[in-house]
Amino acid sequence: MSSKRRIRRKSCTGKQRFLNESEALQAIKALTRAKGWQGLLTPYRCQFCNGFHFGHAPANVRRSMGR
Repeated sequence: MSSKRRIRRKSCTGKQRFLNESEALQAIKALTRAKGWQGLLTPYRCQFCNGFHFGHAPANVRRSMGR
């Protein structure tokens, strides 16, 4: 079983932190322009740093979105 410290490090380490959701959306758009389609990326609020990160949506979220 993972420790809480390890879970926190894994969830935030190496990820860029954004102050709000709109900044994260702008970063997604810039990434798409620079590298092309990267799959469905969605911003989310981090429960540890209280900032925003973005990543691929979980399968259950993609299914509910119809994608």
